[in-house]
Amino acid sequence: MKGLELKILLWDFWRGLRDNVDTFFRPIVEKYGLTMMQIRILMEIKQYGHLTVGALCSEIGLSSGNASTMCKKLEKAGFIIRSRDQNDERFVELRLSARGEVIIQEIEDTAEKKYGQFLETNDEEEIMDFVDCIKKFNGFMRKMIINN
Repeated sequence: MKGLELKILLWDFWRGLRDNVDTFFRPIVEKYGLTMMQIRILMEIKQYGHLTVGALCSEIGLSSGNASTMCKKLEKAGFIIRSRDQNDERFVELRLSARGEVIIQEIEDTAEKKYGQFLETNDEEEIMDFVDCIKKFNGFMRKMIINN
């Protein structure tokens, strides 16, 4: 395979993946007036319990300026609590607010209803093969990046 063919294949894959994920999650997320990136931020904070803005940037690949702006909006909307580290005020810690916790749980419950049926009605081995493919894809991409 030539480099251009791989590049086109990867772009098509990325576009399809993004479109399918958006089609699946957007109706759930928009009900709460959130964007896909905002929900991603909330999910990351939930996963870790709390994060600094810098750690959030590393996790989701945002610049610190964009992440800070999004977090300020999420705080203003009542989804998160931002607080400065008492030992080092350069660090801003992010936590879900009570409202954020409730909304994330509702979104997770709705998504579980949607994809839970799929997981229950499909072959476990086929699903695990799919998960393995995702892991292999990510590993392959990391190798390409490291070797450049």
